[in-house]
Amino acid sequence: MYRKISIGLVSLLAVFQLQAQSVKTITLKEAIDLGYTNSKQLMVSNAKVKEAQAKLAEAKDRALPDVGVSGTYLHINTPNISMSNSSSSNSGSSSDSPLAAFSSLHDIGLAQLTASMPVFNGMKIRNTKIMNDYLQQAAQYDAQTTKSQVAINTIKAVYQYYELQQSRRTIEENLKHEQQRVTEFKNLESQGLLARNDRLKAELQANNVELALTEVNNSVKVAEYNLTILLGLPDDTAIQLDTTSMFDLAKLTTWEESLQNGLANRTEIKSTDLQIKASESGYKIAKADRLPTLAVSAGYVNAYIPNVLTVTNAVNGGLSLKYSITGAIHAKHSMHEAKARFDQATAYNQMATDQVKLDVRQKFLKSQEMLDKLVINERAIEQAQENFQISQNKYKQGLLILSDYLDADVALLRTKIDYFTTRAESMIAYYELQESMGTLQ
Repeated sequence: MYRKISIGLVSLLAVFQLQAQSVKTITLKEAIDLGYTNSKQLMVSNAKVKEAQAKLAEAKDRALPDVGVSGTYLHINTPNISMSNSSSSNSGSSSDSPLAAFSSLHDIGLAQLTASMPVFNGMKIRNTKIMNDYLQQAAQYDAQTTKSQVAINTIKAVYQYYELQQSRRTIEENLKHEQQRVTEFKNLESQGLLARNDRLKAELQANNVELALTEVNNSVKVAEYNLTILLGLPDDTAIQLDTTSMFDLAKLTTWEESLQNGLANRTEIKSTDLQIKASESGYKIAKADRLPTLAVSAGYVNAYIPNVLTVTNAVNGGLSLKYSITGAIHAKHSMHEAKARFDQATAYNQMATDQVKLDVRQKFLKSQEMLDKLVINERAIEQAQENFQISQNKYKQGLLILSDYLDADVALLRTKIDYFTTRAESMIAYYELQESMGTLQ
C-alpha cells in the first residue's frame, strides 16, 4: 500500500517537474544543426579558416608597390660656425662668408614620397601567395573534418538518449506487471493457495526491476543534460525526440564502393594533399634566397632650409639590384627545413590514407555486424515472448516452478532492452560508416 502511494507521488512529482520545464521536440537534423551552431570545436576551426584567409590576402597585397610618405621638421639653436683656414685680414665682412647664412639657421623641413616595387625576387611573392592559398584551402577541409566529427558526436548523443528512453519505458511497463503479480500472489497467499516463499520471490523480482528503473532514470537525466549542453539549450529543457525519420536508411554500399568513397571524399586526405603542395611552394620560397633581387623605385622630394636652400618638385626614379652573399649561404639551411616539412607532409598524407582505409574497413564491418544483430534481436523477441507465454501457462497449470517462470519474464525484459540498444547502435554504426566514407550530410 505504502509502495503504491510512494510510486504515485513520485509519478505526480515527475509530471509537475516536466510541466515546469520547457519541452523541446527536435528531429535528428535539427539536433545536428544545433550541434553545428553551438560547437566550440567548430568555432575554433572556422577561426583558423579566417586566419588563413587573412594570410592569403596579406600575401596578395605584397604584390602591390610599397608606397611611403615621410616628413621631417627640425628646429635648432643659433650655431657658431667658423672656418679654421680663414683669417681676419682677408675675410672681409662676415656677411660675405659662404657659411654666413647658417648663422641664422633655425628650421629645416623635408617632405618625401617614395614608391618601390620588386621586379624579380626569385618568385617569392608569387610562391608565398600560392602557398597561403593551399593553406587556406587545407584549413577549410580541416573545418569540414571538424564539422563531420561534431555531427557524428551529436548523432551518437541523440541515439543514446533514444535508447535510454526506450529502455526506461520498457522497464516501467515491466514493473507494472511485476507489481500486479505481487498483488495477485498476496491474494493467493491470504487464501492459502500460495506459499509465502513464492510471494517473496515475486516481490524480490519487483524490487530488482525497480532498482533497474532507478538506474536507467538517472542515466536518462545524464544523457538529456549532456544533449542540452551539446545543443546549446537551456539547462532546464526537457527534450523529446521526433523519431519519424530517425531510422530511415539509404541504400548500403559494398566494401569496394565504401573504400573508394572514403579515399575520394575524406577531407583529411584532401587537407594533407594541399599541405604537400604548400610545402613545395615553401621550398621554392626558401630557394629564392639564393637569387638576387631587382626592384624599381621612384620618389618625390620637397626640402626647405630658410635662407639656405629650397627644393621643390624633385622627382627621382631608378633600379636597384641586390645580392646577399650571406643570405645565399644561409639559404641552404632554410631549404633543408623546407624539405623536411615536405617530407613530413608526405608522411602525414600516407598516414591519413592508411587511417582512412582502416577506418572504413572497421566501420563497414561494424555496420554489417549491427544489422545482423538487429535481425537476431528481432527474432529473439519473438522467441522470448513465446517462451514467456508458455512458461506462464505451465506455471498456472502447476507444470512449472516459479523460478523458471520468473526467469522467462526476466529473459523477455532483457531481450526487449537489447533490441532497443541494438537498434540505436545500428543507426550509430550506419552514420559512422557514412562519416568514414566522407558522405555524412
